[in-house]
Amino acid sequence: MNRERAIEQLRARIRRERRFEPKPSPPKERKRAKIHAFLTHTLIFSQAVYSSVHADPDGYEKRFTSKMTDLDMGREARAALRASRFITPDHPEWDRLIRFGSDDEIRADVARELAHARIRTQKALFEGSGSVSLTLQDGRISVDPWRYAGRGAWEPVSGIGPTTLPESVSDEEFGAAINAALEVSRNACRD
Repeated sequence: MNRERAIEQLRARIRRERRFEPKPSPPKERKRAKIHAFLTHTLIFSQAVYSSVHADPDGYEKRFTSKMTDLDMGREARAALRASRFITPDHPEWDRLIRFGSDDEIRADVARELAHARIRTQKALFEGSGSVSLTLQDGRISVDPWRYAGRGAWEPVSGIGPTTLPESVSDEEFGAAINAALEVSRNACRD
């Protein structure tokens, strides 16, 4: 009984102390989009954002040819960024959107891309591919290349920082920066 009482007293003390701890401030509002450039096609999609980034089934998602002009790339990437949503904990769709996909959902996403590419293996889908994440915050757009890490996963390209552009950049200049970052991503996969 002494042990249980000591544990309860400790829990009560922790609750009292936490009352006075400042709550962390919410993350700054931003928008995110992602581009996966496979050898067979390019996938551009918007994301739901809070402190983490998640696929948004109600957002922008389109597939294009594998090689896109700078103008087309910039225009479509900007449309994806505009469609991105900053979802706060009080948003009615919080539980549906701000979560990581299940293994079955991830497999279904890969199967959809395999079917679109008309290929059979994940290895063939990702071979020679590139990926770029886009972040719009405080009037600036950040273009970050990602390196393929295997098994459908991506990681930042070490030693390469983001390209930062003003939000007012032309679609053609924006697309040129994205296409350059995709080339960095593809080359990083070969290392």
